[in-house]
Amino acid sequence: MLAAAVLILAAVEAPVFGATVPQTVLDAAEEEDLATDRHWLNLLRYEPRAFGFSRRGAVVTEGFYLAPDGDRDPRAELEATLAALYLPVEEATDDEHAACRFPARRRFLDERLDLERSEPPPPRPACDAFEAWRERIDTEQVVLIFADAYMGNPASMFGHTLLRLDSARGTRRMPLTSFAVNHAAYTEEDSGMIFALRGVFGGYPGIYSVLPYYEKVNEYTHLENRDLWEYELDLDREAIDRLLAHLWEMDEIGFPYYFFYQNCSYRLLSLLEIADPELDLIDRFNMWTIPTDTVRAVVGQDGLLQGVRYRPSVMRTLDHALQGLERDEQDAVQALARGAVEPQSPEVTERSDRRRAHILEAAYLYLDLLAQIESVGEESRERRHALLIARSRVEAEPLPDPPVPESRPDQGHPTKRAGIAAGRQDGVGYAALQWRAAYHDLLDPPDGYLRGAQISFLETEARIYRDVPSRSGHAAGDGAELERLLLLDLRSLSPRGHLFRELSWGTRIGADRYRDPAGERALMAGVSGHIGPAWGIGGGVVLHAAIDGELRGSGRLDDNYRAGAGARIEAHYASRPVRLRITARGLRFHDDNAAGDDDHGDAWRIAAEAGVRITTRTALRFVVEREEDYTVRTTHGQAALHRYF
Repeated sequence: MLAAAVLILAAVEAPVFGATVPQTVLDAAEEEDLATDRHWLNLLRYEPRAFGFSRRGAVVTEGFYLAPDGDRDPRAELEATLAALYLPVEEATDDEHAACRFPARRRFLDERLDLERSEPPPPRPACDAFEAWRERIDTEQVVLIFADAYMGNPASMFGHTLLRLDSARGTRRMPLTSFAVNHAAYTEEDSGMIFALRGVFGGYPGIYSVLPYYEKVNEYTHLENRDLWEYELDLDREAIDRLLAHLWEMDEIGFPYYFFYQNCSYRLLSLLEIADPELDLIDRFNMWTIPTDTVRAVVGQDGLLQGVRYRPSVMRTLDHALQGLERDEQDAVQALARGAVEPQSPEVTERSDRRRAHILEAAYLYLDLLAQIESVGEESRERRHALLIARSRVEAEPLPDPPVPESRPDQGHPTKRAGIAAGRQDGVGYAALQWRAAYHDLLDPPDGYLRGAQISFLETEARIYRDVPSRSGHAAGDGAELERLLLLDLRSLSPRGHLFRELSWGTRIGADRYRDPAGERALMAGVSGHIGPAWGIGGGVVLHAAIDGELRGSGRLDDNYRAGAGARIEAHYASRPVRLRITARGLRFHDDNAAGDDDHGDAWRIAAEAGVRITTRTALRFVVEREEDYTVRTTHGQAALHRYF
């Protein structure tokens, strides 16, 4: 790469471009105004800047732009590229020639300027390295892959997308042997607060990689238990050639990587736009890019989608297998996987062939999953082999695959949400405007979203009160106030199973209105969190009990902060049109009895909430709550209409 950059830059530094590039070619480029052509700008990775309308080259790796100001001046980059293409070929550096290093640019300029007919024509190096790579990839079809949200990694909480390149040599029938195109932050860290903060503010380079698809399937479906959705795209031969040529240009090329904006999904959209210049995808995303929204953008292009396939995770497959087993049979599954009993043991062999086959298959799945999350010893390989041998000797139909979910990720509600609401607080009526940047909460319509996962990002509510009591801090008629500004509100509600005992949890960061020592409602910064078990009791009902904690900060508080701990109990009900939640929460704060004999440190809240789906893009939300803080009791009710877009 460095040698290629030196060679190409030598052409750029030539004093006169016209000495090597025929003037007729330069005139034709100027006449067609190729420097502002949308496809040329896409090849240079000129992209809209967040919160602005200007475009600038996004690549940060030296050598990608041939002109000194190529990231800001597409005309200078066009002239520099033409100069490099007309350089003579040196045999020892054949693959370092601009025609080999930038095959997509060469292809575009050949098509638009008919370079072969210029006098003299540009040289045609063999480009053996590129041709060998393209022959190895040998792509016949491109498939967009969506991996479900994963709550264990900040970079994957919204899901992830990649491309699969199916070969003409049969990988369409055996997709695990295909290659995958991935774009991700290049970092040795994979978790932690530093990782999250640097990722939010573009502290890591993002790089494309081409790797075997089975590696990503193993990572997602085994290690992270994420379902995969495979969207087959209708790209013709010319489009695929353009995509591969540009992908070669992206080798070891870095971009600033932002979790919420220029992320994996954003970069894949730009590849698709280069493959098919008629697609219009990137301009829809100028502040943040949510993977499910990018899938909707792709699916929404006329004639682009050919078909969709579903690949369940190992956990989903195991859950489906366990649903058909009695409690003692699940015990046998666990004992087999952990080596407590053998496949020839009576608790297995005395059952019918169908039940025995079911148990053996489930035990293999369970052991496969255990091997990813805990140390099961080297002998686990022998146990897996023994389970497979035992299963092969039972004449019974294999377990069916888990059913395909009723709704795909692209068929769920869009991730932005706006709302209008009316309610009463402390006996005073108000109207409110609500807005959320992303993504989904537990009372939103569930279609297409990961069950039990909540990610609310930048959620706010502003109210206008009809008449404000004096103790609220406003004069009568001056009733506009910010009620809430949440930076992040995460929930993971995972009912415990017989074999897996996961804990459910939640965390909330932002600003809300709370009571101060004077009894007034004041906007305070706060962070809270809870963790505890949840149980599914059937009929769509989940019970959750957790220890709870909260820290508030404000100059209105006696010590400028208030810390409390306690407990919460929740009951959730979920069906397709209706979601219900009842919450009881109690906290004791550190300033208990700080103001005398009154018990100022106790606070509690009881709330009933409901979300009702109307359409994919509209829903109703109802809240009724009763709470006490600083000995002041409050009743609040609200009805809201939400619109997703």
